[in-house]
Amino acid sequence: MTRAVDFFRLFFTVEMINNICSHTNSYANENIIAGTHRSYTESDGSWKDTTPDEINRLIALLIYFGLVKVGVNTDRYWSTKSLYYGLWARSIMPRIRFRALMALLHVVDPATETPGDKLHSVESFIDYFKSRCLDLYQPRQQLAIDERMVKSRHRSGIRQYIKDKPTKWGIKLWVLADSSNGYTIDFNIYIGRAAGRVVSEHGLGYDVVVRLMQPFFNQGYHLYIDNFYTSGTLVKYLFEKGVPTTGTIRENSRGFPANLKNASEWSKASNVKRGSMRWERDPPILALQWLDNKVVSVLTSIDNANDSLQVSRKTRTDGVWSTKVVQQPQAIASYNKYMNGVDRSDQILATNNVSRKCIKWWKTLFFHLIDIAVVNSFILFREHQAQFPDVEELQRTADYSLAHFREEIVRQICGFPEYIDQPPVRSTPMPVDPNQFESVHMPVFTDGKKNCVVCYKQNKIQRQVYSTCSAPMCKGKHMHVTKEKNCFQVFHSREYHKC
Repeated sequence: MTRAVDFFRLFFTVEMINNICSHTNSYANENIIAGTHRSYTESDGSWKDTTPDEINRLIALLIYFGLVKVGVNTDRYWSTKSLYYGLWARSIMPRIRFRALMALLHVVDPATETPGDKLHSVESFIDYFKSRCLDLYQPRQQLAIDERMVKSRHRSGIRQYIKDKPTKWGIKLWVLADSSNGYTIDFNIYIGRAAGRVVSEHGLGYDVVVRLMQPFFNQGYHLYIDNFYTSGTLVKYLFEKGVPTTGTIRENSRGFPANLKNASEWSKASNVKRGSMRWERDPPILALQWLDNKVVSVLTSIDNANDSLQVSRKTRTDGVWSTKVVQQPQAIASYNKYMNGVDRSDQILATNNVSRKCIKWWKTLFFHLIDIAVVNSFILFREHQAQFPDVEELQRTADYSLAHFREEIVRQICGFPEYIDQPPVRSTPMPVDPNQFESVHMPVFTDGKKNCVVCYKQNKIQRQVYSTCSAPMCKGKHMHVTKEKNCFQVFHSREYHKC
């Protein structure tokens, strides 16, 4: 494999695309028979079946939207206005067909959906996608679990609010990521506490971590988590399963040593300075507190209390800023280094993402899966490059980035060249008499029908046609262009405009 699209198709496989195609056709036919979405049918009232190639082009078009931003209205991508000249959307797919596919897109079999299940519109599709993420990559030693918010303002019981996240409203995912590169290894969707899923006696955070880490027990991995998940019970259980863990913890959490719960009083003591630490061990757990700007508490089964390093901190004395070197426990330094796996993944996913506003929440999630597939396939591509540095087909320029990788995927799906051999060049036009037509008037065909302007003016008859004139001064007026009825010729005569 040497092409970007080859790596992308490891996640959006041929089987997955074929299933989307089949389910979309089934869902479209059901709706059209029921009397809805008639505006997307053929002239005989039937649905034109979509194909795997068309679904691939739809995905390419969504990725293209992320690369080239022209506003929230997608119609602009097909605009013939001079300011939007050069956009490629019309070369990928007609606008009417794009609307039809987005309206009737379906990723699971509509006949097997379970009423009352909040994930019924997407669950089997997500399960298959997650299996690809797990099977295709061997993570490095350091892993991190954290929340991810997929931006959405839809109205459903799945939408969540987290005030401390940059994206405050959206669909909440529990994500397991590789701390070294941000690869999304696995994730679960949070559908609310009252969704029929039993929470164990240890709490939701405990259940989330155990479920995500189960495939990685007894394989030498280290895990980093924040204070929502960390508890003494969890850290002990993971250690028994061969997963040493470090996590920040609240003082009021279950299992936190009682001797360390007076952090506020301890930090104000005269003999406690910035960089001071104290700890208590309950094998295999080390509970540690370190004073920085405020007290930081962690539980760890990875590091010990004696390992530390020096870090620089800014201090202000009598209005003067200076740099001070203080000791920092290795446990906290490692946490700061490796806990950002999910945040790093979020930052990469936010670059040129395909997210678009839509009414149905699961489509927002579908867009997010495309982004995960792009980012994960880019990481695999880079790993493959490093493994085979001498393969000429894998070599790219020094500034090759995720945006370039997205461009490659779009071009390779649609068969576009990287560069146009001869870009269109517009010369300065000669002055034209406003009472005369320009010499170049070509009939062109549009995606939608409109009334023939000549038939309506002369006979007050509404006859809809696809043909129009390319000249700007004709203002997109539709007219017949056939052997039997050449309204195009009539329209461009002086006699017609004298009437």
